[in-house]
Amino acid sequence: MSQSSVRILALMAPLMVLSACATTGQPETASAPPALPTDQYPLMAERQVRSVSFRINPNGLSENQRRALDQVADDASWTRGDAVDVDIVTAGDLGAVAAGRRIGDYLSAHDVPVETLSQSSKPDQPADIVTVNLTFSRSVIYACNQTWENLTATRSNETYANFGCAVNSNLAAQIADPRDIGRAARATSSDALRKSEILGKYRKGEITSTTKDDQAKGTVSDAVQ
Repeated sequence: MSQSSVRILALMAPLMVLSACATTGQPETASAPPALPTDQYPLMAERQVRSVSFRINPNGLSENQRRALDQVADDASWTRGDAVDVDIVTAGDLGAVAAGRRIGDYLSAHDVPVETLSQSSKPDQPADIVTVNLTFSRSVIYACNQTWENLTATRSNETYANFGCAVNSNLAAQIADPRDIGRAARATSSDALRKSEILGKYRKGEITSTTKDDQAKGTVSDAVQ
């Protein structure tokens, strides 16, 4: 082989290597778009379940059972304003179901909202035991601003670690019923009588607003005017 041929092959070798690298490499996959700041701290509700068991008494509730139910009613009472659900679990026979209803009636008579009370029967539940499960719910509030990072590092276009924490934590603290985070809020029943009365006044061209209450009128005292 002549010297000129060797020189040509030496010049073509880097081009062949580059061509092989370009054709045999795997195609790059597109990276996922950056998450929104609030996606890092989702709205959540934590639940804690506490169970109290009552042995069915043929003579009704005993004094000790009433004291225990008073404590349950105090924890789940509407006067406390906490998000508490009460589930009464019994066996499937009629005697156990009736005993569970007596407990439910006792709790509802002691300020436990009826809409938070439920009763169910399970096949593995002992026939002589009624179990009362209290489910406490609370909104998750994150501990924000524990650490910070370099906010000028924008080359990767990623979401900062603390962004969105304060927004969702403040929102979670304002939610009155944490159970609404995981499910839709219950719709209140409409007043059909009130609705028909308003429509009747509207059709007659009368005023549909309520009568003004002078006792609810607020005025500034003459002493500070």
